[in-house]
Amino acid sequence: MMGLRTLASLAVAAVATTALAHTQDGTLGDTAASTDYYQITCSDDGSGVPASMMVQVQHRGPAAVPVPVVVHRGTAATATVDTVGGDTTPSPLVFVNGNDGVYNVFVTKAGGGPVNYTLSFHCMTGQNGGGLHTGTTIVFRQNQ
Repeated sequence: MMGLRTLASLAVAAVATTALAHTQDGTLGDTAASTDYYQITCSDDGSGVPASMMVQVQHRGPAAVPVPVVVHRGTAATATVDTVGGDTTPSPLVFVNGNDGVYNVFVTKAGGGPVNYTLSFHCMTGQNGGGLHTGTTIVFRQNQ
């Protein structure tokens, strides 16, 4: 039988996991240079003013081509790549220190064939992806 402490710990872990679960599923078409474009807005939802945004991508197949995600805000940009499709390991988590506002996010691929992916993204109150999770919204701008 589970004790009260164990149940409380599980409840806290579930809330923390849910609070950070911002994902967007997408599909890139047959064309080699297909690109999906999103705008992610970081805002203060009461948890604090955003300082950075973290992102990673998981290539879910079927095409065997690398799937990068590029994040841009102001004069800062970064990228991460999932090189293996269909496995359970996403690309490395990266961040851009861009404070509150709109971040441009591009998911693309380097070869032909359709690709399914999951984009994960989180606005954070600290630099370099640290601090608390804060207001995060997404708008789909281009679907290729």
